[in-house]
Amino acid sequence: LFASSRQQVFKLYMRNADGAQEETLVVPTDTDSFPNDWSRDGKHVLYGRGRDLWLLTLPELTSSLFLKAPATLKNGQFSPNGKWVAYASNESGKWEVYVTSFPAARGEWRVSTGGGEQPRWAGNGREIFFLADGKIMAAPVSTEAAFDHGTPVALFDVNPREILAASEQIVYDVDRSGQRFLINTQVRKAETQRFSIVLNWDAGLKK
Repeated sequence: LFASSRQQVFKLYMRNADGAQEETLVVPTDTDSFPNDWSRDGKHVLYGRGRDLWLLTLPELTSSLFLKAPATLKNGQFSPNGKWVAYASNESGKWEVYVTSFPAARGEWRVSTGGGEQPRWAGNGREIFFLADGKIMAAPVSTEAAFDHGTPVALFDVNPREILAASEQIVYDVDRSGQRFLINTQVRKAETQRFSIVLNWDAGLKK
């Protein structure tokens, strides 16, 4: 599943991973749409459509509005047990990480405390990672009978590449163990010092 621009609008297309078939348009809309996450059971795809989060149901290929808020929503991610969705919203005036229930979006829990975006679940569902102020953060969570979370802590500093277009959704990912991160890192130009080269330096010695 991927987004591709046709006539200046990004739409969702699907194609077999082996490339055996042609791509198929699965969300025919005139509003930019970007895939966010695919549920582990393969039945649902979260995608951003305009400012809202939408749901694509498979194999029917039907779309429905999942979550609408008086702000912009992005980075939707299913929890490993499929009961919750983490996402980023700027409804408070800056980007923060929230969680709501699934399949019906009931309740809203703010996980981040000082800004955050691009949430990612640990494979065991016990942590939510997110990006905030040049740091990878981690918040302990409980996702069984009800949702609960602890205070986020900083894991390490990062220097992610700046996102320059709406089609760029994320700059990092984490494996299911929650121990290894892949980060699209901005490489800063190395500091250099000026130096001079003297040619024919031994000419004066010969005199």
